[in-house]
Amino acid sequence: MTTSAQPSTPRGDPGVIALALWFGILGGLGEVVVHAGRRFIRHRFVFVSDDAVWMAPLAIFLLLLLIGVVLVGIQRLRHRPVTRALVPGFLFLTGAGVLLSYPRLHWAASLVLAAGIAFQGTRWQRRHSARIATVVYATLPWLMTLVVSLGIGLQLARRLTRVPSGPAPAAGSPNVLLIIFDTVRGLDYNGGDALASYFPRLSRRAASGIRFDRAFSAAPWTLPSHATMFTGRWPHEHRANWDHPLDHRYPTLAEAMTRAGYVTAGFAANKVFTTRATGLSRGFQVYRDYLISPGEVVRSSTVLRLLAETGRFRRIVGEYQALARKNADQVNREVLDWLPRHGERPYFAFLNYFDAHAPYLPPPPFDSALKAMIRAHGGRQRWFEHDFSKQLPPPDILLEAKTAYLGGLSYLDDRVDALLDSLELHGWLRNTWVILTADHGEEFGEHGRLGHGHNLYRTLVQVPLVIWGPGLEPATSSAPVSLRNIPATVMNWIHPGVPTGFPGTSLLQLMATGDSARSELIYVEGMPPEYSSGGGDMISWVRDSVRVIRHSAGKEEILPLSDPLEKP
Repeated sequence: MTTSAQPSTPRGDPGVIALALWFGILGGLGEVVVHAGRRFIRHRFVFVSDDAVWMAPLAIFLLLLLIGVVLVGIQRLRHRPVTRALVPGFLFLTGAGVLLSYPRLHWAASLVLAAGIAFQGTRWQRRHSARIATVVYATLPWLMTLVVSLGIGLQLARRLTRVPSGPAPAAGSPNVLLIIFDTVRGLDYNGGDALASYFPRLSRRAASGIRFDRAFSAAPWTLPSHATMFTGRWPHEHRANWDHPLDHRYPTLAEAMTRAGYVTAGFAANKVFTTRATGLSRGFQVYRDYLISPGEVVRSSTVLRLLAETGRFRRIVGEYQALARKNADQVNREVLDWLPRHGERPYFAFLNYFDAHAPYLPPPPFDSALKAMIRAHGGRQRWFEHDFSKQLPPPDILLEAKTAYLGGLSYLDDRVDALLDSLELHGWLRNTWVILTADHGEEFGEHGRLGHGHNLYRTLVQVPLVIWGPGLEPATSSAPVSLRNIPATVMNWIHPGVPTGFPGTSLLQLMATGDSARSELIYVEGMPPEYSSGGGDMISWVRDSVRVIRHSAGKEEILPLSDPLEKP
């Protein structure tokens, strides 16, 4: 009786799992080395989690394993050794991932070089096929041990909370809670107060404090605005921009609070321009940015991230949400997990919420108005299909984007109010100063564009600013003020009568003196072409009842403060 021959892996030929794991670890670690070189040697941004040391190998292993299973199926039909098909393909994918991780190298050049690596690897394989298994099985345990050790070491390091360097603050020193909304404009669509229009819950809380009706950020996008709020320095001083993180030239508010004996923690949802790599974490004893999640595993691999974030792929799967987006509920959980362990000292906590930022996709039930609008338009989310950088869409599509944005604001209002309820319930809001503001606004066609970063009109640089806490009487200020005064304000609270160590003036002192004639500067530099309004860099300042915008090309606009939307 004869039996049919079964295809089998030749003796000494490594299996698909071993090959996928070996190439996955090497490819993942190769990408991590490129990221580390850019971050620590060239001092450039990398938009991946520190957990990429284990996430990237895992992501690439899973991708290669999936491809390997398909190829093994083909191999079983054609009776060919699996490595003959796997090695070239795995070499190409891992090589492409490493090369694409370096943004200065054009993607086409990266793919050509990866193809060359795969071709040369195939030639080597033909000459030394017997050595492949020896190399794989001899090095794989060491590679696995390295990745596991890096992952465990990183988790343990995060749990080691640094002790404040200064002596314990005086009894009764207040906590400070700095809440920064990412991409929340200070003006509603009609030029009124956005906080009153779109944040009813938080407006009720803020009614007991001081509201600044004309608060200006230092820049129309995230990093320089945050850096100014942390250092009190203008963007042209600290020079945190599109290519460079915040450096160590100027002290940060978190460093000053740590020296004052406070426990400090930051919780950032913007995983591009508020991560550790931006320098904003300097001085915080605890800093939470990236999550550990399946979406973050995908993001950690350059190849998978580029594939998953392409517009065509998103349209095919019908999913437009940013990969591994960190929402307000997750920020709240991180805060509530940290506070019980922060000890008896007063705390300084910074919270960055990203839910108003594009893509505007509020969760249920805050998307009900948007869903109704989408149903009326045939079930298509049409604002995702329009290139807003070239021209504004028809009014009905622009209304969809505006409705989606408002859903995100309602979600923020609900979730931040819920966090404050939890803090009150546990006594963590007692004797606490709360500063609520935003890093910049968002434009919806008022000056011909959607988004932010491209001009200095008030839709982008006027933001909410309210302060409430023990001892404050309700008040409203219409004087123009800058967010760069936040560090001086906080240090003046905790050390009254002592020089703050930061430029700017305490906002409470400005309220007391009623100085409305001072000049407030807003400066932007190094704007890339995709965000440029055509005028290049711009500088803006406020004096008396007018605001001036000066373009680098020489054009100057004089705009009355009485016109909040500054319509052309």
